[in-house]
Amino acid sequence: MPSDPTPAVRRGYLRPEDVNPDLRAEYGQLREELERLLTEPIKDFPRIDDLVDRLERVQLAFKEQHGIKGNNPNE
Repeated sequence: MPSDPTPAVRRGYLRPEDVNPDLRAEYGQLREELERLLTEPIKDFPRIDDLVDRLERVQLAFKEQHGIKGNNPNE
């Protein structure tokens, strides 16, 4: 039986120890900056849009690195 190198996915989530620490750190920093910008009285929408795009790229890199395809990790 061939070995599957893809981390086990349970209920759509990976265990924290299976997450790439670099991607997790970058994602956390981007989320903090986005939350800070969203609480500002005057919104910088171009910057907010840029952060959302960067968050998406980090998420896609994470999914690719862990062999997750599409939006349903159970497929």
